Amino acid sequence: MRSTADVVARLEELVAALWEEVAASRVTLRLDVAERGFDVDDVVAEARGAGVKSLRGERSINQRASPTVVWMGRERRLLVQNDLRGATPPAPAALTEVYGTTAQMLGPIVRDDGLVGWISVHHNGGPREWRASDVAAVERAVAAVRDELDRAGAAAS
Repeated sequence: MRSTADVVARLEELVAALWEEVAASRVTLRLDVAERGFDVDDVVAEARGAGVKSLRGERSINQRASPTVVWMGRERRLLVQNDLRGATPPAPAALTEVYGTTAQMLGPIVRDDGLVGWISVHHNGGPREWRASDVAAVERAVAAVRDELDRAGAAAS
């Protein structure tokens, strides 16, 4: 089994590549993998632009209770929100009010038929029409995270 530090380093690379490809304000990865010490209430990996607030270490939002996460748990598919003002399902208020996020895509990480995490792609500074290429990039990143967890021998929590 690979070390947790090696797994995190690879996940950081995947997140950074996605951030660059879609020109996002911030990209985060949250996972529930207890054997690695990962918990969705904090980010495992993050990439962000200059001046964009980090979500690392911020545990004020009950992630599993968020309407967007409940939706992903039920639908098991990518959630694309071009404008978070009045979006359904609504994003956590802190995401928009404190962190300035105005549009997002959330890609569920499903393993063993359970939602074990997700990739969040955030845009700050107004609505954003996500392109088909942006959606495809998130879908590839989700698959790459699943593959990395499989290679690392990480069990779903």
